[in-house]
Amino acid sequence: MGKTTRVAGQVDRIEGDTIVVVVKDPSDGEIKEIYVKKKLLKKVDLKEGDDVTVEINEMAMEANADIVSLAFSGVKSGEMAKRFFSYLVDGGLEDQLIQELSGKGFTLEISGSNKKKLTVTFQCLKEQPAKKAVKKPVKAAKKPVKKTSAKRPKKR
Repeated sequence: MGKTTRVAGQVDRIEGDTIVVVVKDPSDGEIKEIYVKKKLLKKVDLKEGDDVTVEINEMAMEANADIVSLAFSGVKSGEMAKRFFSYLVDGGLEDQLIQELSGKGFTLEISGSNKKKLTVTFQCLKEQPAKKAVKKPVKAAKKPVKKTSAKRPKKR
């Protein structure tokens, strides 16, 4: 793993439980999108335009990363590549991929993207087991008090 650094950024958009933060990469000066789960943030009531700081990995890709390449050729291939990238990152395709490919103890998430180079980095993670809820002891219910009307003296 590479060294992580805290960088300032701005909330670009919120997609479900993921917040997309736009930052300037300190290693190459390029603008990048960082995908952060809400539960990993201290402040979760963020909205678009809020300033935040996030940790990013200075190493763009690990040496042992497996790479899949897509190539578009033909008429307006550059435009189509940009449209595909946009659909993958912003249009909901990532949700379908994550849902389809995650499972058997592993989950997939987008950890970064570069709009200029049209690259998307996926992070494969070991799925965390769900935390068991701690059961609190149930207090014994109090016996209900039977209510009766007040007794009135009999009239003579």
